[in-house]
Amino acid sequence: PCRHDGAWIIAFGAHIRDNAGTERSRMKTRIDATDVRIVEELRKNARITMKELGARVFLTGQAVRNRVERLEDMGILQRYTINVNCPVFGYKVHAVIRVQLRHGPVEALKACCRREGRRIIHCYRTTGDNLYFLDMYFPDMEALDAFLAEVEPLGGYELHVVLREAEDLAE
Repeated sequence: PCRHDGAWIIAFGAHIRDNAGTERSRMKTRIDATDVRIVEELRKNARITMKELGARVFLTGQAVRNRVERLEDMGILQRYTINVNCPVFGYKVHAVIRVQLRHGPVEALKACCRREGRRIIHCYRTTGDNLYFLDMYFPDMEALDAFLAEVEPLGGYELHVVLREAEDLAE
């Protein structure tokens, strides 16, 4: 699948930091085993009805809706996304590319990534000197090669073509 982050991001803890860096408490920051089960069920299927979700965690539809809203307010549930099967959608080549910008601005890298025939799934700015990891799909090897030819003048790159997803590690 194109998106691996699912429908949730967990941020456990009784305190959060606001944009200014000051610590403040949030009301009702405790989560219990039922909340965890709700998050796991939503991770499997974010389109599930509240009634069905409630049945799976032994709550009424309204009670589970209240918990989901509280988890959203706490920042634990942040967004609901879909997984696109990129190979079925026409993007057959999956690559993870490490790019180190040496000779160009990040805007040039963004322009390379956004051209037609390229699907950027994730882009990570990591530690190191202008180091980026790109998780991308291409319709074929020629499109990947064209992308690499555009990136090469910007700096170095390291290419890893994905053979298959190691789902047993992601569980």
